[in-house]
Amino acid sequence: MPKKKSPSIPPALIALLILITVSAGAIVYNTWHLLHDQPYYANKPISEHEELKFDYIFKTQPSGLLGIDISHYQGRIDWQNLELQIKNHPVDFIIFRATMGDDQDELFKEHWHSLDTVNIIRGAYHYYRPNMNSTLQAHNFINQVKLRSGDMRPILDIERNSTIQSQARLREGIQNWLKIVEEHYGVKPIIYTGDTFNRHVLVGNGFEDYPLWVANYNPIKEPESDYWVIWQFSEKGRLNGIYENVDLNILRGGKTTLDALILD
Repeated sequence: MPKKKSPSIPPALIALLILITVSAGAIVYNTWHLLHDQPYYANKPISEHEELKFDYIFKTQPSGLLGIDISHYQGRIDWQNLELQIKNHPVDFIIFRATMGDDQDELFKEHWHSLDTVNIIRGAYHYYRPNMNSTLQAHNFINQVKLRSGDMRPILDIERNSTIQSQARLREGIQNWLKIVEEHYGVKPIIYTGDTFNRHVLVGNGFEDYPLWVANYNPIKEPESDYWVIWQFSEKGRLNGIYENVDLNILRGGKTTLDALILD
């Protein structure tokens, strides 16, 4: 009987297998280098990662103060059992979402008045909807938020580009909101935004005079926006009395910086 020929592997399949192997090796190599170029906690499991990140940030910012920010997404808070401390760091300020566009956060008033008799600094922010009239949004915030001495300055949260106008027109709207709110409260508002949005949309366009609260959750030593005052570094904080994750923030410069951000 004639011998059976071993099935031959098509050259195209061999080339594909080689390409897959090389690509996988490149991914492993690049990932290893990426992780080793980041702070030491970058390749830890998520729970340990967040804990180490917290320790790392407060070690590099020893005078930093801890703050949280919440909205109705955290649900109702058990104020009687709320533990305002994380790993021996007291929570020095709480910031609440008050308004968004022409709407109001459904739990803002409840949250806000719960701190009337608590010795902790509170703040309120407006979530800016980039397709909506800026004057309408400014007056919505003013009508809802009655700030008093000892409260933080008003805060504008701007994170997204408009889908109906240019960036230049968007910046005009942001400036208009800031101007109206500043005239009402007598202080420059704080701007909250993401590191990338700040770099691509705000920097170099007259917004550097406003205190910057920047968000960046990546495993970095500090935000790219080097003039930040507050850094929102995690969205996975946990506190007894709040049943959902909370955003964690560090305010650098200690009490001196915090005092500069509150109303006389």
